Order: sequence, then structure tokens, then C-alpha cells
Amino acid sequence: MDWIEIRDMLGLNITPDQLRKQAVGYEEYDNYIHGYQGVATTILSVSDLHVPFQLPYELLKDYRGVDILQINGDVVDCQALSKFSKQYRISPMEEMIQGRQYLIDLIEYIRPKKVVCNYGNHDKRFANYFAKNLDTDILELMPDTSLELIFVDGFKHYDKRSKSKIWYESLVNIFDDIDIQYIDDWKCKIGKTWFVHPLAYRQGMLATADKAKDYLQDTDKEGFDCVTMAHTHMIGDSKRGYVRLLEQGAFANVDKMNYMDGRLTKPQKEGFAVICQDKDGNLIDAKTKVISLN
Repeated sequence: MDWIEIRDMLGLNITPDQLRKQAVGYEEYDNYIHGYQGVATTILSVSDLHVPFQLPYELLKDYRGVDILQINGDVVDCQALSKFSKQYRISPMEEMIQGRQYLIDLIEYIRPKKVVCNYGNHDKRFANYFAKNLDTDILELMPDTSLELIFVDGFKHYDKRSKSKIWYESLVNIFDDIDIQYIDDWKCKIGKTWFVHPLAYRQGMLATADKAKDYLQDTDKEGFDCVTMAHTHMIGDSKRGYVRLLEQGAFANVDKMNYMDGRLTKPQKEGFAVICQDKDGNLIDAKTKVISLN
């Protein structure tokens, strides 16, 4: 049937073009409420950016306009504070400034409805360094991670050489049209999917994700159907019982990081994850995937 026949069948006193536009509007509204092909929420998860080793955000061009941009820890590398031997050092302040600007550019490029970020082990190096070198009373003035300053508090750079002060506004104040949430934890849950960046590490494909699943099953009484694992710099996708396990790789240039050169470890993998959920937060297996970049 064409639109004229449909209009006449319904007995409507409107033009066929008006009826067509109304039908398209109803369809778009239904998709908005119930999701396209069952997908109500699309989550783009990137982790292990390790600024200043981050990858170009243009690699995410196919996922602009997703519902949620999830940042699964290790935004900055804290290279100067690491235990690894190094021939040069990048100051934590330089990393914070560059990491903040990269996140601004990333959010502007993706334009999600919401941003959710949790911290990783490299982000915690910030507090660990202070704990080793400052008195307990001074520690009360310091945040646990640089992400608190970037996302929530803002920070001021006291440039001793030029005797100047530069204020860097927090992301929650920069984006008043996007819901920005910083989760002060190594894990966060969206729908029935956990995004985790633990301190623990196990050799073997998905071994760390499997351990995280066991931990979460003991602590999460509401239940979950997916664990998206950062930290390992590995790519993996499998299922343990009813739980999907994903290792999402690193969104960083792993060749430039070069931490494990000569240690005969498995090559690090670059990538990110795309998680699709229905309106109740359940994982849609067929639409969920890990993208490998190398």
C-alpha cells in the first residue's frame, strides 16, 4: 500500500506526506524508548590511555554520538613516578595538563550523552608518591588521583620559572550539556556490566578478568552479565557461564611505552570495547564487541 491508500483506509483528513512524516516520528520515538534493534544503550569504553602515549581519538570515528563514553582508568601514565627505569622523565603536571586537554578533545569529538570514568593503577601512583614523600598532615590536602583534579576539582599550575599561576577548570564545569561522572573507585557498574581496572594481574588470556568475575560474584548481590577488563593491555572475548568476559586492550601507542622490552612477555594489544544493552541494562551479546587496533 502507498501512503494515499493507507490514509484512505484509516479515514484521515490529512495529506499523504503529513501521514508519512507522522509515521516516521512514531517510529523514531519507539526506537528512542525501546532501542534500535533492541539496543537502548551503547557504551564506548576506552582504557589505558597512558597520556602522553595516547592514540588519536579519530580512531573512534565510527562511535560518535554514543550514549555513554566510559573511561576505564589509567588516563595518565605518571611516567616520572613509576618504578621502571627511564632515560627521561615527564612531569606529572605536564601529563595532567595534556591528559585534561585530550579528554576535552575526546568528549567534544564523541559528543556522548554521558561520560563515566573510574581510576586505574597508574592514576593511583599519584597518591602513592605523596604517601611515600609527604607527612600525614600534608596528605590531607592532596587528592588520591589526578583524575579528581581533572574531572571534579580543577587545579592550578604554579609555574616557578615564570612565576605565574594558570587555572585549569574541571571537566564537570566545562561540559554543562553532558553528564560527567567521576567514580572514585577502580570499578564502576553501568546496567549489568562491570568496568574494572584492578591492581591484580594474572598471566594468561582473560585470567585477570576471570578473577575479577569471581570477586564480583561474591560482592555484587544484584547480579551482572559482563565484565570489561582494563589494565592487562590484552584483547580477549569469551564467556564463563552466563558472564561475558572482555579484555579491551589499551588505547595507547604500546610501542612507544616500551615498558616490557626484553622481558619476553606477550605483546601488548591496542583496542577498545563497545557494549550494547537493552532497556533493562542486560547485555546484548550479538552487538557487543572488542575492537583490536594492532
